[in-house]
Amino acid sequence: MSGNQLVETNELWLRITDLGYKDISKEEFAQEVERIYIEETGKPLKGEISVVRSSEIDQIVKDENSSYDGTAIHIYSKEQDVNEMYVVSQGTTNADDWLYNIRAMQAGVDTAQADSTNTFVKEAQKEFKERASVEEISSTIGLSHSLAHNNNTVSQLLNGNFDEVYSVNGAQSTYFQLYKKDFEFRDEVNKKFNISLADSKAIYSLPQDELKTFAEAYYKEKGTVIHQVISSDDPLNALANIRGFFTLGDVTMIDTNLDKPGLKAIIDKIPDSEVKSLQDFALVYAEGFQNGGNNQGIEDLTGVNMDVVDKIMNDGVGAAVGTYFSKDLDDMISDVNEKVPPLLEKVTNITSNADVIFGELKNAGYITNAQKQVAVEELANIEKSLKIIEEKINSIDENRKMSEEMMKGTKYSPYAGQAAMASGFNVMAGDVDAAIAIYHEVQNMQASAKRLHEELGSVMEEIIASHGIVEMLNALGASKNQGYLGNDLVLMTGGNQEIKVNISAAVRMYQEGQQELQKKKTYITKIAERFQEHIIDDYENQKQKVLSDIRNIETNPCGQLPLLRKHVFLPYFSPVQIDKVEVTEQFNGLSGMDISHLMEGLTKSLTDNEDFLESAKSNIEQLFSKDRDLSILFNYVPGG
Repeated sequence: MSGNQLVETNELWLRITDLGYKDISKEEFAQEVERIYIEETGKPLKGEISVVRSSEIDQIVKDENSSYDGTAIHIYSKEQDVNEMYVVSQGTTNADDWLYNIRAMQAGVDTAQADSTNTFVKEAQKEFKERASVEEISSTIGLSHSLAHNNNTVSQLLNGNFDEVYSVNGAQSTYFQLYKKDFEFRDEVNKKFNISLADSKAIYSLPQDELKTFAEAYYKEKGTVIHQVISSDDPLNALANIRGFFTLGDVTMIDTNLDKPGLKAIIDKIPDSEVKSLQDFALVYAEGFQNGGNNQGIEDLTGVNMDVVDKIMNDGVGAAVGTYFSKDLDDMISDVNEKVPPLLEKVTNITSNADVIFGELKNAGYITNAQKQVAVEELANIEKSLKIIEEKINSIDENRKMSEEMMKGTKYSPYAGQAAMASGFNVMAGDVDAAIAIYHEVQNMQASAKRLHEELGSVMEEIIASHGIVEMLNALGASKNQGYLGNDLVLMTGGNQEIKVNISAAVRMYQEGQQELQKKKTYITKIAERFQEHIIDDYENQKQKVLSDIRNIETNPCGQLPLLRKHVFLPYFSPVQIDKVEVTEQFNGLSGMDISHLMEGLTKSLTDNEDFLESAKSNIEQLFSKDRDLSILFNYVPGG
């Protein structure tokens, strides 16, 4: 590892990368970075943390085709000579990202997220330099997982944004993307393989092994700053040898699921011709998407205009007639007639291997025999639906040809007009019927997809877990008697009677408990103060006021004459005077106001809780004292 703090260990940068997926404030993010660092290294992080999100960069937010999401971290201290920047790019998190996967990696026609990565790095550097009043950032490190590896590495190969790139279970770079974006690489490929500048798609037909070897050699030097940790069970690792992908940098392979052999051996058995079929689909869809979004991608792939079909199904026959005469339906049917047959041929080619593919999954222990049967059956149902769509399209052609023949026979008939109208409505009815059939077959395919998800969902979860960061963390930590639960650190004693302790949760309990006890202390103090002020002190104050009034009366008896006249009838000019006044006072003490027992109970509860927290802290520290000094974790205050 380099001298940059957040990449001191694999576990450390993996946890920071995983933190990039959390929906938390920038302040919380900075505190979590400090917590993770001290948990993994046993020492506080040097420098102050500043955070910038890609959602703050207008140029990225306005790019609808990108959906890039990243977090930049700057750790700076002039006194400690720290000036480090990290860019945590998120992997696939939503539907937009998956669509980008198809366009970027399968079809190789999109680098929008890699372009956004470049923009984000530059804008974040500019922001951090202004905040810290420095001219340069000493080092810029890319941290990435999944799709983010493709983003960071492609950006690095094109622009040289990073000093180092660290990735886990990454989606590898593709030479298709780079051929489109890197003009120098394109020129070299064209020279090497004698490709005409006018034939931009010729690269897809080149010998893929030769092209892969050429790309690896071309980018080898630039790839030396790339460091990868990959699970042998990661589904993306299974795609590493598929056409288009090539791996750069140093790679450490880890078996994260000892119970399963991984998918790579299964995927490697799929012929390149079938992979090319999938790639052809992706390429057509991707070009359509760039021209008009998701619906356009579907239309370019199948010919089905979803807007037309939805209008017919949602608005009824009246809308269908209007749609028919608007020529939209006629154009759609013609397009489906052109595109579905070759699509079906390729789908049939893929589904013909379904039994072998799912048989391999069964043999590897991923699925049961029953799940295998469901998978094969539902894929066959999807193929069947496509065949029905093809049959409907063929029936439309036959219906129209028959109508044309009928019209020829009535050309000179006095009923030619009526015949033309009847023939036209027959054609329209057949076309609308086909559109409705297509809609229902799409629903059937969706139902098949739903059943596949229900049957294989848990299997997919296990496979996807091997793509995640936590499984990798647990595999790396096993030899150190530590594991991870989400982004929490779990320590284990080892031995025959293994004890597991979620240290992150224990520290949170201790620190949050201490905060609550401090609040409780404050409340107890306030109760005592308020009781003294409003009960004891107020009683004494009122008592002193009464005694003061008594002294005034006794020292000035004549002054009490108006009071006497008020209560006793005396002639106004009666020579009456008061020579002396004696007041006998008696003050009853406060009764029922002793709260000492209450205060003792509150104090005891406070002490008991303090003892519990300190005892738990002490026991945990002693449990792992041979390997770690955990006191710094319990006593460290994030941001302090």
